[in-house]
Amino acid sequence: MSSGPLKVLSLGAGVQSSVVLLMSCLGVLPKLDAAIFADTHWEPADVYSHLTWLEQQAELAGIPVHRVSAGDLRKHAIEGRKKKTKEGTHFVSLPIFTVAADGSRGIVTQRQCTRDYKIRPIQRKVRELLGLRKGQRWPGTGVVEQWFGISADEAGRVRISRERGISNRYPLVYELGMSRADCLAWAARNYPGRPFPRSACIGCPFHQNDEWQRIKADPAAWADAVDADRKVRREARGHRTSTGYLHFSFTPLEEADLTFKPKAPESLSLWRHECMGLCGV
Repeated sequence: MSSGPLKVLSLGAGVQSSVVLLMSCLGVLPKLDAAIFADTHWEPADVYSHLTWLEQQAELAGIPVHRVSAGDLRKHAIEGRKKKTKEGTHFVSLPIFTVAADGSRGIVTQRQCTRDYKIRPIQRKVRELLGLRKGQRWPGTGVVEQWFGISADEAGRVRISRERGISNRYPLVYELGMSRADCLAWAARNYPGRPFPRSACIGCPFHQNDEWQRIKADPAAWADAVDADRKVRREARGHRTSTGYLHFSFTPLEEADLTFKPKAPESLSLWRHECMGLCGV
């Protein structure tokens, strides 16, 4: 472990966080002490394949990659599984699009997917790496430097850490000034022919149509998403007064027009709602 704060990357296994990890492996950025991937068990197969490759690259550089999980997000959200947190008990919620009985449309804003299935599992692992017991206070301020793969074109997602012992670091924003396109170009130069997938749950309602089209090209992933979309309406608890959809058009996924390109803020800005820097990177 390096001197100074523990340097930990929140690894989403998408384009940007992958580039940050690989830059650390190659010495472009300081060497990380660890990278942590929070597994929702609902990523596309190419993301898991890419993650395995990243683990191999990181191992060669002496950077451990830890996989952690809070369980199967898809299963828990559709079943309406309750989770107990320090704030109390709540249903696992996705940011699904809803149509109420009076016809009014909206989106579930009280979602817990990122917090419960990304943030908290990573924080638990960070505390474990520090040797902290459950309930033990942070030993000081700035003992952990948590890196995020947010790119310069998404600087609006940058946040200050709420944890006393953690300081957030965004190397692509403040040190390198790299956009997502820059990251893809860097990856192509340094790892020619290597695909870098986008990381996001198969049935994430924040998908834009280009991402839905990519998922549809994979028959297994598309069948999974369509099935989840149907079950959101048929089985999900906690939203009985409204009808839920995974697609922003408020129509069943298999009927949605995936060629349509809506203007912001309908779809193009949906990822701005995911401001925690752990999904889609």
